[in-house]
Amino acid sequence: MTDLSQPERQLKRDGWLSQFLPEDRTVRVLAIAQTMGAVAAGLYFSSSALFFSRSSGLAPLEIGLGLTISGVVGLLVPLPFGILADRWSARNIAGWLTVGVGLSYWFFLLVNGFTAFVIATCCFAACMRGAMTARMTMIASLIDSSQRTQTSAYLRALGNGGMSVGAMIGGLALYFDSLTAHRLAFAVGGAIFLVAALVYRSLPAKAPELAPIRPGPTLAVLRDRTYLALMLLNTVILLYIPLLNMALPLWIALHTKAPLWISSLLFWVNAVCVMLLQVRLGRRVATAKDARRSIFSATLLLSAACLAFAAMALSSTVWLAVLLAIFGALLHVFGEMMHMAGAWDLSFRLAPPGRQGEYQGFFNTSSATAEMLGPFLLTALLVSWGAPGWLVLALVFPAAGFAIIALFGRQAYLERDLSG
Repeated sequence: MTDLSQPERQLKRDGWLSQFLPEDRTVRVLAIAQTMGAVAAGLYFSSSALFFSRSSGLAPLEIGLGLTISGVVGLLVPLPFGILADRWSARNIAGWLTVGVGLSYWFFLLVNGFTAFVIATCCFAACMRGAMTARMTMIASLIDSSQRTQTSAYLRALGNGGMSVGAMIGGLALYFDSLTAHRLAFAVGGAIFLVAALVYRSLPAKAPELAPIRPGPTLAVLRDRTYLALMLLNTVILLYIPLLNMALPLWIALHTKAPLWISSLLFWVNAVCVMLLQVRLGRRVATAKDARRSIFSATLLLSAACLAFAAMALSSTVWLAVLLAIFGALLHVFGEMMHMAGAWDLSFRLAPPGRQGEYQGFFNTSSATAEMLGPFLLTALLVSWGAPGWLVLALVFPAAGFAIIALFGRQAYLERDLSG
């Protein structure tokens, strides 16, 4: 057996670690802050519903209304915060908004009525969405253009891992099921976000070679038909988020023979695949042509996933329904990862220099819109209408993907850095 020398072992170990740890210091700092925030967010999303009900005495309808209002706020804030990130400093905006998220966690501990709850949830949503926009602006301004998609993939993979860890910690609060346990979870989550804000301080406030803001109207992105088309088509494709989170669990419970616990398993399949494979798939997108193909291929996979989920209702046995659910979840998550890789590339590539914050803020409204409107639309389409609704959605996904291929492959857009 050949014995590897110390340098060879080091090289082999570094090659393995490079799949998970980026070499660039800026990316590492972003990854640390992202992971910490994701852990705290996992704490929130896993235990918030019961905490809000028990600590504030709010009725479920009041909680739902408050979260809906905060969803509207989350839809409106990315663009103005993106403009601020262009003009001031994306690092400073991200840092202060991350502080705002942490303080919102602690504000939840003091909520004792509906008005205070709405204020707290709106502050949380505004700071969370704004920080996401500022983080994407930092990627655009501090990271070389050839590494932006891969960096976004790193951060998403780590984010999913952090969310899973946070959800497990939040599960402890659910296990003990006491007000003290829930309060402790929120207090810890707030503290984690405050530390994450300090991590951002180790980044440069602005890149030395940052392009100056182009002259023109402040909301130039709203007049950019090319980018508007990308945002709208991206919103349609992002319906896969509420599909997995909301519509599919209801479909499984009401229309299939699959056990209810399968919904939880599908979430874990999604999280594990993103953690392990998002970076690898992100590396495959290096040009605009790669991005277009990745998005279109993603929509075909999402379409096939819809057909697999629809077929669950036709299964006469539990085991076949479970297999179809897992098969559909794998198609779904690969479509999700391929779409994200392509969408990141085009969103950075189409934004003019010096206006990345404004454009990324506008682009991020697509996810907020899908998450706000998607649950109602998909519940009506899939759960209420049934199999025909799944067939419609199976056609909508590739139609949006084909539109991106057709629109962003035209000669008219070559000057927008789409010639690759």
